[in-house]
Amino acid sequence: MRIGIDGRIWGSSGRGVGRYVQNLVENLEKVDKKNEYIIFLRQGSFNLYHPISKNFKKVLADIPWYGAEEQIALPALFSQENLDLLHVPHFNVPLLYRGKMAVTIHDLTMLKFGGRETSTLNLGLFLIKRAGLELILKQSVSRSATIITPSKFVKDDVSRTFQVPKSKIFVTYEAGVLSGKERSSKEKKIENVLEKYRISSPYFLYVGGFYPHKNLSRLIEAIKILNEELGQPAQLVLVGTKDAFLEKLVREAMYQGALKYLSLTGQVSDADLIDLYRSATAYVQPSLSEGFGLPTVEAMALGVPVVQADASSLPEIAGAAALYFNPQDSREMAKSLKKVLTSEKIRSRLTKAGLSRAKDFSWEKMARETVKIYAKALKS
Repeated sequence: MRIGIDGRIWGSSGRGVGRYVQNLVENLEKVDKKNEYIIFLRQGSFNLYHPISKNFKKVLADIPWYGAEEQIALPALFSQENLDLLHVPHFNVPLLYRGKMAVTIHDLTMLKFGGRETSTLNLGLFLIKRAGLELILKQSVSRSATIITPSKFVKDDVSRTFQVPKSKIFVTYEAGVLSGKERSSKEKKIENVLEKYRISSPYFLYVGGFYPHKNLSRLIEAIKILNEELGQPAQLVLVGTKDAFLEKLVREAMYQGALKYLSLTGQVSDADLIDLYRSATAYVQPSLSEGFGLPTVEAMALGVPVVQADASSLPEIAGAAALYFNPQDSREMAKSLKKVLTSEKIRSRLTKAGLSRAKDFSWEKMARETVKIYAKALKS
C-alpha cells in the first residue's frame, strides 16, 4: 500500500491532535516496514521530522489548516503522489480530493458545544465558520472509507449523529506523551520548578484548553468552596496557552474572590510539566466533553491521582482508576477534591489503580491497529 498522512498539524503546537499525528507516524515507523508512507508536513515540522525508515518519506505541504487554501491546493498535491489511501487525522478533509480516504474524528465537541460563546469572532464570521464546520464534518464522514475514533464514546456519537454504520468506525485508543525519561532530578529539583511558577503545595492541576465546555468556571467555584470550608489554601494550577477564554475565567475568578487560589503557568516544557504533575495532590478534569483525554492518561502513568467528571469518554478511559463527580455540580466537585486532599488512603488507591490502568494504553499498539484499519479501508 502507498499511504499518505496529512501531517500538517504535527507536534505539540497542534495540541492533542498534533501529538496524535506525531506519535502515529513515529510508531508506524517502528511497526510497519512493508507499506510505503508519504507524510505531508508544513515547513516547521518538515525541518524537524527525519524519517528513519526507507519506506517513509516527507513531502512539503506548507499550507495552513482550516482554511480555503487547503481545500484548493491540497487535493492536487495529494494526487501527485498516487496514493492508495490518504489518512486525514482530523475532520478537515480535502473536499475536491477523489482518492480513497480514512479520517480520524477525535470528537464532536465543536458541533455539540460550539455555541456563540466558544468563539471570539463577530456573529457573521461565526455563522460562516459554523456552517463550514458542519459541511466539512458531514463530508468527512460520508467520503471516508473508514473512520477512526479515540474512544467508543466518540464512535457511538459519530454513528448516532451522522447515521453511520458502526461497522465503518474503528476505535484506536491513544496514550500519554510524557514519561519520566524527560526529567532528571540531578539537573533540577522539583522545588525549583514550583518556585519558577510561584506555586505552593498543596495544589490541584489542570492541563489543557480553556474553552467553555472545559467547565473550568465550575472548577474554580469548587476550589473556592473547598478553601472556604477547610480554612487553608489549596491552589488550582492551570497549565495551557493563555487566550481570550482564560482571560474571561480570570475576570470571573476576580469577581468571585477566587483569583488568589489560581496559578496560571501558560505553556510549559515537557520536563517542567512532568514535575508539575508529580507534585500535584491530584489531576482534575472537569470537562463536559472529551473524545479521549490525554492528560488523564499522562497523570495516571506518572502516578498522580485523578479526579474527574463522570461524563463523555472520561469513565471509559480511566475506568475504576479515578474519583468521579457530577460536572454540573460545583459542590459535589468540591467534596471530591476534599476527599482526595484529606485522605492519603484514597490518594494511594488512585495512584496504584492509575499506574495499572495506564499500561493499557500504548502508541505502538495504536499504530499496529491503525495499519490493520488501513488494509480494511482499501478493501471497502
